Amino acid sequence: MSSKFVIRFACVLLAILLVVGLGIHFTVAPELTTMIWIFTVPLILAVPILLSVVLATDDELQIPAHK
Repeated sequence: MSSKFVIRFACVLLAILLVVGLGIHFTVAPELTTMIWIFTVPLILAVPILLSVVLATDDELQIPAHK
């Protein structure tokens, strides 16, 4: 895989983790924190995966172009 793809994925994942983590920390009651994390982890992981694939070019994913 291209390093651009990996770096984009890591940056988006880190940004989403920071935003969601701070949001959960400051808005959710302490007794609900674990449950909220369990329910939000699939979304936290899905967004960077989908965004990285949508923004990737054929060269980054090493897909041969048909001419």
